[in-house]
Amino acid sequence: MGRWHARAVHHAGGKVVAIVDSDAGRATRLANEYGARVATTLDEAAASVAMECAHICTPLDTHLALARAAVALRIHSLVEKPLVESAAETEEILRLADERRVLVCPVHQFPLQRGVQRVVAALPRIAPVLHLQTIACSAGADGSDQPSRDRVAADILPHPLSLFAAILDARFAELQWDARRAAPGELLATAAVGTTTLSIVVSMSGRPTANAMSVIGAHGTAHVDLFHGFAVIEPDAVSRIRKVVHPLSLATASLVAATTNLARRALAGETAYPGLRALVASFHAAVRGEAPTPIAPERTLHIARARDAILRAADVPIAAD
Repeated sequence: MGRWHARAVHHAGGKVVAIVDSDAGRATRLANEYGARVATTLDEAAASVAMECAHICTPLDTHLALARAAVALRIHSLVEKPLVESAAETEEILRLADERRVLVCPVHQFPLQRGVQRVVAALPRIAPVLHLQTIACSAGADGSDQPSRDRVAADILPHPLSLFAAILDARFAELQWDARRAAPGELLATAAVGTTTLSIVVSMSGRPTANAMSVIGAHGTAHVDLFHGFAVIEPDAVSRIRKVVHPLSLATASLVAATTNLARRALAGETAYPGLRALVASFHAAVRGEAPTPIAPERTLHIARARDAILRAADVPIAAD
């Protein structure tokens, strides 16, 4: 992910000044692409070159120590999700960042995808929202043991929660979550907000791989392909003819949206992780004082608390507290 973050920084007009990695050879290969320095610790990098932001793209169990180090150095941090391992640690990092007057933001890029923003703009037209559903089938745990499969599934949870937060104004951590872990890496979580039901499916074994969201409203339904960042919005028209042609009309709309999106991304050179560039650009604008942080600290903490609540409800054998 460090390579993708470096590309996003470059695209946003920033300068990659240092690559920090315990593997100096790996760091050198990436640093050579950007004329950056190489360091094995953040302190070492900060002592050798001026920097404003740190992009933390390391395994989750290193996030807390690295975020603490960045905050202590008064360096703003964009941290791959989950920000840290629990809501308690999230609260600690956000408190320290506030005291040091620096920004700490998790990589919740999905709400900044073009397709998701299109759906958010269409909410008044399809409202009220009756059901929100996300499905993520990942190959990220292939060949892994059972605890690793659970951990990857748990690490995916911030994505659907960040999407729900972008669509509904609700305190998700306070909901009564019903969560089930049917097998290692297989997670289902449901809840309700007023008249809106929520559903999260995360699977390490489901194939083909997928990452999608459906927003079902009383006046229309939106389908979002989160792998590619596009959406199709269906109107609420009901008729016998529409029922007959629906498979063809949905397929045609999806083909047009997918083709347009693919062409746009190809022209922009955005070959993977749609939404990441927008998030990085937005975060750097916040660092410059030109815009608010893309993921507010309050939302960051709320999503972390909701993740903990789901893991507890599902009895996932990972420390969530």
